[in-house]
Amino acid sequence: MADPKTIVVVADCHIHPPKIDWPPAALQAMAGADLIVTLGDMGEASGLAALQAIAPVIGVRGEDDQTENPPLRVVEAGAMRLGCVFDPVAHGLAASKSPFVASDTATAAEARAFGGPVDVLLCASTHSAEINAAGGRLTVDPGSVTLPTPGGKATFARLDLSGPKPSATIVEF
Repeated sequence: MADPKTIVVVADCHIHPPKIDWPPAALQAMAGADLIVTLGDMGEASGLAALQAIAPVIGVRGEDDQTENPPLRVVEAGAMRLGCVFDPVAHGLAASKSPFVASDTATAAEARAFGGPVDVLLCASTHSAEINAAGGRLTVDPGSVTLPTPGGKATFARLDLSGPKPSATIVEF
């Protein structure tokens, strides 16, 4: 696959058909992605088939997964490095997840987790979407397509790597 320019990021979906399944509007909104990154708690492996019909899928493992994904992953996209993790607190990358606050030892934790600095940290486990640009690094939590926090909206993130710096938007539906 060529370097992805548009990446859809999903997490915390807990797909367990027929009780919890992908909303058709969410799948339609993901169209045009070059790659889909799952950040854990995706649920049953069968839920990934709908995503694979849209774009190639890679990811990390959360607590509610039936896949063999690793707990950490680095995605190389051109000159950009994306660090993927389900729970950034558990790996020393964050002191708080919601709102995201980097830990005092985040640089060392990033080196241990990803073998060096990343341009974008993709993390999850909150069910609440957030984009943070503190510390010279973009941090993205996509929220949840199927189980947002109470009073929250169903969301995923769209990462744009076509420019000189990565940018992200939260897609609500």
